[in-house]
Amino acid sequence: MTHLDLLRSPNFKRSFERKIVAHINAEYLKAGMSPPLPKYVNNMATYAEANVSKLANRVRTGAVLFAQLLDEQKEASK
Repeated sequence: MTHLDLLRSPNFKRSFERKIVAHINAEYLKAGMSPPLPKYVNNMATYAEANVSKLANRVRTGAVLFAQLLDEQKEASK
């Protein structure tokens, strides 16, 4: 199983989304602000505020890029 496949698996995806929500909540609390509440659509946390949605999407994009890099490194080492 590749790292990209792992990101697509439902259980891992749910766990990853919970980590994203926890990270966003921690950042808001650290800044002394009330954290936004996510809504889950297709096992993805969505936010009403555009800047929070952008942050969540950046984290997801970073995870995909990192998974691709790990898969490429694994292939190159064969």
